[in-house]
Amino acid sequence: MQVGLCLAGGTQELGRVDLGLVADMGFSCLFMGCYEDDMHWRAEDVAGFVRRARARKLNVIAIPWGYGRVLDPDPAIPSLYVETHPQSLQVDSRGRRVPKACPNNPYFLEWFSSSMRTLAWMLEVNGFLWDEPSFHYARGTWACRCEYCLRLFHAQTGREMPREFTDLVVKFRESSLVMFLLAAAAAIQAVDYKLDSLVMPAPSMPGSQLHSGTSNWGALADCSACDAISLFVPWQHNEVPMEQAVKDLQQEASRHAEKAGKRSLLWLAASPNPRDKVAEALTCANRCGTETVVLADYGTLLDATGFESFTPQLQTIIAQVR
Repeated sequence: MQVGLCLAGGTQELGRVDLGLVADMGFSCLFMGCYEDDMHWRAEDVAGFVRRARARKLNVIAIPWGYGRVLDPDPAIPSLYVETHPQSLQVDSRGRRVPKACPNNPYFLEWFSSSMRTLAWMLEVNGFLWDEPSFHYARGTWACRCEYCLRLFHAQTGREMPREFTDLVVKFRESSLVMFLLAAAAAIQAVDYKLDSLVMPAPSMPGSQLHSGTSNWGALADCSACDAISLFVPWQHNEVPMEQAVKDLQQEASRHAEKAGKRSLLWLAASPNPRDKVAEALTCANRCGTETVVLADYGTLLDATGFESFTPQLQTIIAQVR
């Protein structure tokens, strides 16, 4: 089993990362957050970090965050595009613009694809992970009802888009995000066809229903833009026993991935605190046949108070599961 580490702190964190320690701990890959606004001004710093990581034989996967907030696990992540292109924002079911670009807007798609090609050209990474691509859904309102979505919905269904959140609307949003992922993968693979394209849907437990547009994991895995499906294990948030959550999500990941001939990954929230059960979760994931586990993240684990005393145990566990 491969063990990866997420770097979510931007360029300020990259300056503190001890790549020698990361490699010595047994991590094989880094999943590096690339923030839209950060990359405007410090792209060369990020490119230099990637070169140093690759020199340590570490694989690196870029995670574009921000970028119109379509890739938006955290709504607090700033996006200059959102601030300067209000005409490209999603329109909710009440007719209001929300601070999130529409993945069906052709002007946004052109800008996004160009930005991803630039990232792929600048960074010598092994691939990209598309983290929680989504449409707006909050407090009973949903998006998107912009002019482009209305036209596409009519073209696909022969009907006007309803204001109710119907099954047709759900399917339209899901298919729209698949098309967005196809455009994202095409952009990076136009630079290097060997670059991996990984997809991370919004975190949930099997059987629960979210309304972000990525609940159909099978459709995501089947998509040619997905080389591997990546699932976060939200056992702490959902108050589910860790062993059950890891087992259930591994089974779901494997079922969809194997059916589509793809790979799968699991993500775990990690810290030295015993309540996060990092060592136990890694052992459990390995026992369940998980291909790759990613620990999130550097700031809460290696850069956290108490990590020094946790180091021997974590290093031993990683060596045992590799």
